[in-house]
Amino acid sequence: MKKTLSVVLTSAMAFSMFTAVAFGKNSDDFTDLKDLDAATKAKFDAMISAGIFDGVSDTTFGLKDEMNRAQFAKVAALIMGLDINKDLQTSSFSDVSVSDPANGYALPYIEALKTAGVTDGYAEGMYNPAGKVTKEQLATFLVRVLGKDAEAKALTGTDATVSGWAQGYVAEALALKVLSNNEDGTFGGMSNATRDLLVTGAYEAKQQYVPAGQVSVADAKATGVKTVTVNFNKPVDTAKAVLALKNGTATVATTTKFADDKKSATLTLTDTSIRAGEYTVTLSGLDAATVAKDSATFRAQDEAVS
Repeated sequence: MKKTLSVVLTSAMAFSMFTAVAFGKNSDDFTDLKDLDAATKAKFDAMISAGIFDGVSDTTFGLKDEMNRAQFAKVAALIMGLDINKDLQTSSFSDVSVSDPANGYALPYIEALKTAGVTDGYAEGMYNPAGKVTKEQLATFLVRVLGKDAEAKALTGTDATVSGWAQGYVAEALALKVLSNNEDGTFGGMSNATRDLLVTGAYEAKQQYVPAGQVSVADAKATGVKTVTVNFNKPVDTAKAVLALKNGTATVATTTKFADDKKSATLTLTDTSIRAGEYTVTLSGLDAATVAKDSATFRAQDEAVS
């Protein structure tokens, strides 16, 4: 199973295989994307503009092309923001070569994944860059990138279209809504994944991904008579993070809305306005080991910030 999971992680990088991103391109430039619904187009546009995806030609995206492990590796590395040494010429895997005309581009991404502990290859000393990626492998990759490996291993499933080792990973991927079942209610885990699934799945994973490293509350300030903006040094896990506001020792009732990039949040006071005094915003809900600084203070005057 370990090697299968590695395949998954590698395949995810396919996201970025075609990195020759033409400035200003979007889904309308590709003939096979014109009929997508608006919500799906927006996801494709986001990935294209981020340089993670481009077409297989100037006018064709390759929507239903099957992905391979080399492609998957590039996508995963970009989603995770790994350090990529693009000058790297040699690989620790015997079947990965910079001179490979089809998959040589992926060498630095594959090595970055290995260094990060995401993959250890497909077989002893080999990566299998041209190997196809199944849907259940893609599900496993996305779950592992999001740090939900333990949660997946605690789950079971009964979908006959999914291999036994992948049942928990598929169940977790469905729960996280990074992938979905087919129209007949099955997942079809053993079928090969296509680029459209890689785009939409990686998009959802990118929205939820929280980079490694400790979180700090960078600052907090009043931005209106009833609003406080809180900034973080890095994206936070918005599913767990809880923010509380106090004026001195008195708790102030608020609602919280996190920004799309998860690097800031807006607290809206529900029962009062900002009054004179010293306010403290405190972050909780995250594992203590992942938090470096959990609070920030600011002073305010009646309906004026100083």
